Amino acid sequence: MSAEAIIKSQARGILKHNFVKAIMALLIVLIPYSIMDGTTTVISCLIPQFISDESTSMMLVYSIGYPVEIIMLFLFSPIINGYIRANYKAAYTENIDLKDVFYHFGSGRYFNALSLNIRFIIRMFLPALILYAPLIAYVVISSIYAPEFSNTVLYYDFYFILTVLSTLTTALYSLRYFTVFTVSADNPDFTPKEVFRYNKIIMKHRTGDAAKLLLSFTPWLLLCLLILPMLYVIPYMTQSLCISAKWMTKAALEENE
Repeated sequence: MSAEAIIKSQARGILKHNFVKAIMALLIVLIPYSIMDGTTTVISCLIPQFISDESTSMMLVYSIGYPVEIIMLFLFSPIINGYIRANYKAAYTENIDLKDVFYHFGSGRYFNALSLNIRFIIRMFLPALILYAPLIAYVVISSIYAPEFSNTVLYYDFYFILTVLSTLTTALYSLRYFTVFTVSADNPDFTPKEVFRYNKIIMKHRTGDAAKLLLSFTPWLLLCLLILPMLYVIPYMTQSLCISAKWMTKAALEENE
């Protein structure tokens, strides 16, 4: 049995007794984000009703509406840290504690989580921009030099392919920071700088293992488009990735003792 199969088996064992809690933890994260996104969408639709000039209304949407949404999403991002923490702790205790989802909203923890998140975003911004450059260039060039082509099926086929490739390569690149949020869960007193330093030690020569596990979920993600709901697949993936992070951390500790 491969390492990926063993990790998935362990994840299923934990979820077998915590599936309702796993879904509730995910909903705690998704519902507020959905409300914020829905509110922005509604406001964006209402603005043109009150402002007749299209250019002015669009300027308000893109210069105020979306930036405010991005800021709000970021300010609420510690809930994601808490979601990872809840699943990572379950990798040890085999019990998902919903209180862990709100852990970073406790006294003195919120800004530390925001600091960790902004450092992660900064480290990922330029690589993601480079990896998405072909998609951005394709859209810009098509809209400027071939506007008729932008409405064809072939255009959207290439758009989909480039989006998938850019997203996949960005996800694979991000694996160098695979244990950042689990290290933070293990060591809540660490500064963000210490978290990234410790993650670097753990992930040395292990990004390939993380990539194998992530790619092994490709069939599951494809099934989400047809059969399986994301409410099953996301907890399954999250728990598996957290279990993998646990074993990687233990292996790194043994190597460096």
